[in-house]
Amino acid sequence: RAHEHVDEVVQPLPAWKDGSLETPVEDGRIYELAFDGSDADAERLERATGMGFLGDATEPYPEPRPCHATGEPTTRRVLMSRSY
Repeated sequence: RAHEHVDEVVQPLPAWKDGSLETPVEDGRIYELAFDGSDADAERLERATGMGFLGDATEPYPEPRPCHATGEPTTRRVLMSRSY
């Protein structure tokens, strides 16, 4: 049951296109993304989304995915959310 709840709350972060997200983020959601960028990349994502990094997920991605900031392949999975 806990896994079902996590699957409902944790969603992939929408794709980044032309300096912003393709679709808006929803309140009450936690977003996961492949990220292996710099502190400056993280700050840019935080400003653009209004969310903050929560930290690394407990499990990395099984296969490399393009970093949301740099496009470089990474298995690092991080979580972001809005803080209230």
